[in-house]
Amino acid sequence: MSSDFSLKVDGVSKTYDVFKSPAQRIAQMFAPKAQLAEKFLALKEVSFQINPGDFFGIIGQNGSGKSTLLQIIAGILPPTTGKIQVSGRIAALLELGAGFNPEFTGRENARLNAQILGISGAEFNRIFPEIEAFADIGHFIDQPVKTYSSGMFVRLAFSVQACIDPDILIVDEALAVGDIFFRLKCYERLERLRKKGCTIILVTHSMDDILHYCDKVLLLNYGDPVYFGDPVEAVNRYYALGHLNAHDRANDVTDHETITISGESGDDMSDGSSRGDTFDWPAGPFASMDTREQIGPGTVRCLRMALMDHRDTAKQVFRQGELMRLYCEFEVSETLETPCAGFVIRTEKGVVVHGKHTAQTDGLVPGTIAAGSIVRAVFEIPLNLGPGEYVVDLGFSTWPRAIYSQRARITMAELESSATRHCVVAAAQSFSVIPRGQLGYDAQPFYGLAGLESSTRVMLAE
Repeated sequence: MSSDFSLKVDGVSKTYDVFKSPAQRIAQMFAPKAQLAEKFLALKEVSFQINPGDFFGIIGQNGSGKSTLLQIIAGILPPTTGKIQVSGRIAALLELGAGFNPEFTGRENARLNAQILGISGAEFNRIFPEIEAFADIGHFIDQPVKTYSSGMFVRLAFSVQACIDPDILIVDEALAVGDIFFRLKCYERLERLRKKGCTIILVTHSMDDILHYCDKVLLLNYGDPVYFGDPVEAVNRYYALGHLNAHDRANDVTDHETITISGESGDDMSDGSSRGDTFDWPAGPFASMDTREQIGPGTVRCLRMALMDHRDTAKQVFRQGELMRLYCEFEVSETLETPCAGFVIRTEKGVVVHGKHTAQTDGLVPGTIAAGSIVRAVFEIPLNLGPGEYVVDLGFSTWPRAIYSQRARITMAELESSATRHCVVAAAQSFSVIPRGQLGYDAQPFYGLAGLESSTRVMLAE
């Protein structure tokens, strides 16, 4: 490429006319000066420049304008204001099966798409074996694409776009449809294209992919370009934006009150003695659980909860390894024995990462709680987790005092069967984990979901 940039976006905005009814749209056609439509600003003064070989990510919540921007870059939509400068040929994978004729075979659609992108017949014949091998859909290559699964669609579509060696390749969420093995193959191909000078533009909700592959990232929020630059900072701000509404509803007070929990020890209740414990309870901000569905007989209700760091600063975006404090508060409507508060951390897909309750931590708990009492609990959790989004479930149970006092000497099955579950709050709150650093293995200190305690030794065999 002769230019020192592959793409320059300068002050691009996009406004749509929104009509309340089809009749209003028709009336506007006959009275163009009437201004019957409401204006919806989908993009607001977006400007950035990316260079040859950049792996560029665009992120944002649903409705932030990502797809609109991609369509403008690809030349499908005109901008309302501003301009786009493109150096080289653009290939775009914007929508599953877009541009495919369902009656044509895979081979015919591949040829048609290549011709649209300026590939001659002779050049297509040369690269088609590579397209066919990469798609790996077997004899379906000569079947009408209307018989394809969504995975086969994306295999063929990506293969055509990636094998023609474009100068700029746009991929909008399409790879999410493929299986993990095909996605890995796609990213290997993208890396090869980048090394040859191709600019990759990736739109995805997978922050792992953004952090692992991208050099620069644009963060959009309801059409506003709120950040352009380092991927780690972009992802941090993305998660913060996702939690912004919850923070806005919360109180910013950070003072503390000292709470005393009195009651009989779980280990020594035979003599009726009481022991107490004190700890600082932050005054706020807390998230109310009033609007959350709570499962249980109604004897206990979760009132509020908060996620904070080791300084008791409320937050929902943490770095790997950082300590998270989980505060929760329950109201008890009848006299109960031996309370037990617990939590579960799970992924957005429902995979349980970790769970624990107060009996497992062997913490001091009251032997009896009277009707009308407020029970408070705090958990300290080192977040040795992979980057991503997680949700917290809360629960409250009780045990008979006689059973709880014997918990170290009876089986797990006996303990669990004797517990009474009073309250469960699913997805009570969410939080996000981002890499603890930007460079080297601080950006990825381990693979997978959790950082297990492990050690390594290396030696030469004698």
